[in-house]
Amino acid sequence: MSVEQRNGVRRRTLRAAKIVYGDYRYIVDCVVRDTSSGGMRVRCDHAHEIPQDFFIFDPTEQSLRRAEVMWRRENELGLQFTGEPIYIHESHDPRHARFRFM
Repeated sequence: MSVEQRNGVRRRTLRAAKIVYGDYRYIVDCVVRDTSSGGMRVRCDHAHEIPQDFFIFDPTEQSLRRAEVMWRRENELGLQFTGEPIYIHESHDPRHARFRFM
């Protein structure tokens, strides 16, 4: 039996998101399966090819957030947030402008 290690309450969800890495050059579609204040579980094709740390783009919140992979299982990743959300409509970074239309 595994021990729950989350600090926050986990909420089940089923929504689209994007994994962003390589200085914003690479974008991989994924599905958020559950989320908490400290992280999320996502499902994506080729999960083994995703780097250890990246940004996750949440189109619902219109935000990017740095995340780190805590575990991998087949086509799923367990993520821990390692930064505060960057709201793309408030950001002055030109690399974030492309996400305003996704």
